[in-house]
Amino acid sequence: MAVEVLYTKIHDIFRRLLENIQDVIVIGICVVLFILMLKVIASLIFSLWQPIEFRVIAAELIYALVLVEIYRLLIIYLREHRIAVDIMIEVGVVSVLREIILIGVLEINPWTIIAVSILFIALLLLLHFGAVRKTESEGEMKGSVLREMRKSFDGYWRRGSEGAP
Repeated sequence: MAVEVLYTKIHDIFRRLLENIQDVIVIGICVVLFILMLKVIASLIFSLWQPIEFRVIAAELIYALVLVEIYRLLIIYLREHRIAVDIMIEVGVVSVLREIILIGVLEINPWTIIAVSILFIALLLLLHFGAVRKTESEGEMKGSVLREMRKSFDGYWRRGSEGAP
């Protein structure tokens, strides 16, 4: 009995291959972000022995939070293969606020402050009325790290054996 291979199967194979390559790239970015977070934490610890500059410390703390949010965005992408627009908006708002804190409100041009305010209002309206926020639910309590990793790999191998994308 001959096995018939449809030409559309090649599209599925390439799509899965490209998705896997993209996942590897995203995992690499996650590793780099994790290393950056460790570097920021180390610089904050070393800044304890130097004279305290509020702007620099606040900017570094906000930078660490931005890195955490981007890391969370990438984890959601790996889990659901979608970009969470609401998290991107939040990261944008926090990044702009970081720059304002770093520069200082008094040194910024008033027109720039007005433009940033309009941007914030537009992003707030987009978040509120744009239906871009998807609720994240943690259905079950998380177990230990090893148990969660095992669940992830079990799910991956189960999907792979069933032929699901």
